[in-house]
Amino acid sequence: MSSALDTQAAACRAGSEVVGPSPRPGEFAPWARPWRATLGLVAIVTLLRIVYLVWFCPYTLVEDEAHYWEWSRRLDLSYYSKGPGIAWTIAASVRTFGDIEWAVRLPAALASGVACLAVAGLARDASRDGRVGFLAACCFLLAPMFQILGLVMTIDGPYAACWALACWAAWRALARGNAWAWPALGLAVGAGVLYKYTMLLALPGFLAFGLLWRRDLRLGPRHGLAMVASLACFALAVTPIIVWNQREGWPTARHLLGHLGVRGGDMPVVQGAGGWTYRPKWTLSFLGSQIGLMGPIIVLVAIEAGRAWLCRAGDRETWRAKSFLLLCGAPMIAFYLLVSLVAEPEGNWTLAGWITPMGLAGWRVVEGMTTWRQRVAAWRALPVPRPWRGVYRRRPETWSQASWFIAVFIGVAMGLGLLRLDLLARLPVVGRLVPLGRFTDADVMVASAARLADELRAETGLEPFHILTFYGRASQFAFYLPGHPVVYCSTSLMGSRRTQYDYWADTDLRRNESLLRGRPAVAVGGRDAPWAVPFERVEPVGTLPGDRKRDRPAVKAYGYRGFPGRSGE
Repeated sequence: MSSALDTQAAACRAGSEVVGPSPRPGEFAPWARPWRATLGLVAIVTLLRIVYLVWFCPYTLVEDEAHYWEWSRRLDLSYYSKGPGIAWTIAASVRTFGDIEWAVRLPAALASGVACLAVAGLARDASRDGRVGFLAACCFLLAPMFQILGLVMTIDGPYAACWALACWAAWRALARGNAWAWPALGLAVGAGVLYKYTMLLALPGFLAFGLLWRRDLRLGPRHGLAMVASLACFALAVTPIIVWNQREGWPTARHLLGHLGVRGGDMPVVQGAGGWTYRPKWTLSFLGSQIGLMGPIIVLVAIEAGRAWLCRAGDRETWRAKSFLLLCGAPMIAFYLLVSLVAEPEGNWTLAGWITPMGLAGWRVVEGMTTWRQRVAAWRALPVPRPWRGVYRRRPETWSQASWFIAVFIGVAMGLGLLRLDLLARLPVVGRLVPLGRFTDADVMVASAARLADELRAETGLEPFHILTFYGRASQFAFYLPGHPVVYCSTSLMGSRRTQYDYWADTDLRRNESLLRGRPAVAVGGRDAPWAVPFERVEPVGTLPGDRKRDRPAVKAYGYRGFPGRSGE
């Protein structure tokens, strides 16, 4: 294969393509220029996802989905760890269609469609080439991380949509001089904060672009008023979070600090640890997760970023556009790379940082595949026998072409595999790597617990309740138990951090101690969960059928007497 970057001269020669009224010889995907091609792609994928979720999805709600559904049952201005966006969104869906799995997940498919269109719109606008927009949408749909967001309803799907819309609005406001884009920017950022507070990390990228390209900004007299409107839209959007936290004593700030393991957070700080502690595996694991969650698309992004840098002096307009796509995502990735020096971040926390780079990947596909086709055409014009120009094949090959083909193959294969992990789990060797336990049998597990509750009711003549040490598992119980009863979570009373269950009047064990006293319960927790403390007697029953997680046995507990002290506060 040819070098990923070739030489600077070669990179600049292939660096940008002018949009013409008709296809040029060797041009890649000229049919993808019209908006209708992108709209059709996104509409078809979204419709297929909805059909799958309604009629063919075999998965029960994962813990996070069930927990956010619990939030949607108790609408508020904000919540312990996140803003109210996810609760409001799920509530709108389930109150329209009912408390069923596909209704909980429907907003995920819709949000993914919105995010994909915004990614395509930004890439199309920045490159002035509809093909780049279409291929950016394809890259978004092929990346493993974004495929999952289209099927599982967590905060990340709507958050990604808000991020993509905010970046598109920022480009329109800063680079195109569209004053009306400023209020849209403020509203998109504010809405994103309602889902995830790291939405604010989009702002450093916008600011950096504005400073680097300040001489090229098209800011007219109307932009001052438009910026004020943008700030007003943002302030209006985030007001519910501020009001709730002020009322509750700012628990969200303590929760975020707790993630970093620093003083002032809601997680205990290890005393006498001797200051800063760093484990290299945190950073290595973080970097590896980025490659795994993005797949071969990350190679296309890296190649295009390198070529853009090498060509920055040749085409100022193109470099400006590509630098915007890079700067929008760089603060997010850099932030969590720094976090990996003090704690272990989750790989998906950086997902927003990879949204605008999908435009770079689409750009690379268009340019790289055009160059590859031209090389193949020139090679075919040579007399037979033609020379060997590739690595695996006789005809020419390039890094861009190979990365694109691999990305399509892996993306399609993974997209199909995600639809039926239960079938993949049956395969030898590979099946053991499939995280099936997170996606299936929650209903079987809860049905087993319901039978235990029936036994307790018959034995004691009292109404049993359900109590668990994990908030996600407690939420699954609430969803799958008949009638969606109140379920309790004892995490904070067993020495760990508080959960949202401690803030609701009907689920707070402290406030409901007198109501529960003397009643039996089905209790589920870790192997060392001290159930003998809050109950008069416990009878172990082992792991519930359908529970695929280890070391979370259940017990039949008799005579609730409450937890001593208030250790969770």
